[in-house]
Amino acid sequence: MATKSKGGWQALESNPETINPFLKKIGVSRVECVDVYSFDEEMLQFIPTPQLALILCFPSEEARKFLSKQYEEVEKNGKKPEGVFFMNQSEEIGNACGTFALFHSLANLENRINLGKGKFAKWFEKAKLVKEEERSDLLSGDTELAEAHEETAEEGETEQTDHVDYHFITYVNKNGKLFEIDSCAPFPRPLGKTSDSTMIKDASIAIKELMNNVENLNFSAMALVGK
Repeated sequence: MATKSKGGWQALESNPETINPFLKKIGVSRVECVDVYSFDEEMLQFIPTPQLALILCFPSEEARKFLSKQYEEVEKNGKKPEGVFFMNQSEEIGNACGTFALFHSLANLENRINLGKGKFAKWFEKAKLVKEEERSDLLSGDTELAEAHEETAEEGETEQTDHVDYHFITYVNKNGKLFEIDSCAPFPRPLGKTSDSTMIKDASIAIKELMNNVENLNFSAMALVGK
C-alpha cells in the first residue's frame, strides 16, 4: 500500500506515458501499457490483444477491508495458488506499489514476453532464488532498478508527497488462469480461467465488485498488451 514513505521509493504515476518509458529503461520490450477508460463491454473491444495483465489503481483505505475479506475466503476454502511469482511489499521500500504491480505482471509472464537482459531481468533471476518475504528487500537494495524508478517518478507531472492514498494491484493472465496479485495481500488470489482476448473482461468482474463496495470511485487502469 502506498502510505507514508520512510525515505524509500517515490510513487509512479498511473498512466502509460510514465510506465512505457520505465519498461524501456529496465530492458523489457515488445509489450506496452494502454489506458482502460471503461469496463463497459462495448469499450473493452478497443483494447488490443494479446491482453496479458491489467494494473489497477484505486483508493487504498476504503478498499482494504473489502479486499481483506476476499482473501480470508480464499484461505478458508484452501485455494491458495502455487507456481505464481509473488512478493510482499515491505515498509522500507516506500511508495513502490505501482512498481510491485508492474513487476508482478512481468514476472508471471516470463515465458510469454521478452524480459530482455537488462535491469529487471537481472533482478528477477536473483529474486526467483530467494523466499517471497526476501524479495522486497532484494528489490529495495537493487541500485540500478532504484535509479530507474527514481528517474521515472521525477519525470512525472504529479508533485511527490510522503503520503499517498492510492494503491496498485495487478490482474495477470498466467497460462490461461487469471490471478489478482496485491503486494499487501498474503498471497495471489485465483479468479478462474481467462484468455488473451477476454482477460480485461474477466478481470472486470472482480473490479466491478470492488467498485461497488467502495464509495470513492476514483479508479484508473492500464492494460499490459503485446505489441
